[in-house]
Amino acid sequence: MKYVLQLLAAGLLLAPAAHAQTKLSIPPLSPTTRIHQNFSTSYIDLTYSRPSLRGRVAFGNLVPNGTVWRTGANTITKVRFGEEVKIGGQTVPAGAYALLTIPDAKEWTFILNRDTAQWGSYEYKQALDVLRLKARPTKLAAPVETMSLTVENLKPNAADLVLSWDRTQVALPLTADPDRIVMGQIEQAMKGEKKPYVQAAQYYYNTGKDLTPAIGWFDEFIKSNADAGYYGYYWKAKLLQKQGKNAEAIVAARKSLELVQADKNEISKAEYIHLNEEVLAAAGVKK
Repeated sequence: MKYVLQLLAAGLLLAPAAHAQTKLSIPPLSPTTRIHQNFSTSYIDLTYSRPSLRGRVAFGNLVPNGTVWRTGANTITKVRFGEEVKIGGQTVPAGAYALLTIPDAKEWTFILNRDTAQWGSYEYKQALDVLRLKARPTKLAAPVETMSLTVENLKPNAADLVLSWDRTQVALPLTADPDRIVMGQIEQAMKGEKKPYVQAAQYYYNTGKDLTPAIGWFDEFIKSNADAGYYGYYWKAKLLQKQGKNAEAIVAARKSLELVQADKNEISKAEYIHLNEEVLAAAGVKK
């Protein structure tokens, strides 16, 4: 009994009662954001917490210059690349990384670090860095209240990871090599039973490659897809036209027009009549 009285006096037996309190749902001061952006042949994932100014000055004050920063609030900011990328000419393998920065007035340092489990940057170890890259910040005309990390200037093989907060914006340029990956996929897939004739041919068309094999792939597609023959002939016409073979393109477009008449879907039928007429007009055929 004496031991219980001692615990009561120390307040230790009050802890369970405190834990039993109703949990409130309160808006977080720095809400967590998750971004999944398709990029190249895979993706870029970002997970971070977004601090706001709330009347404060961000850099050189709230976030000291010249020190390693978690690049957000709460736990470490994480970035995951679905495939190998290059940053500033340095190769970064696919995988997840902690994204840290060292802000400064004239030059920032971006850091990718292997330790994605660290809280903030308190246990940051430079020995686990995968990459360090300098970047120059730009001054914004108007302040950004809430910090944002976004993927901007998207191209098939390039993008910028952009940080904006207060009156500062700084970008990390990324590049990828989707052509190497896609060409490897095509080579492997063409050895299998389910050959991606259409996708492969359209990829050749859109990336300016030699269209001779692509035209052959559409011939194979037409043989095995009688119901979609008008689609195959339309694309064959487009490829031939891009090669400068207008006479052959006209023949293919007219064949597509002939076959599409059997399509019972009036919407797709009208669409491919229109598309083939565009090919014929570009080849100099008058109505």
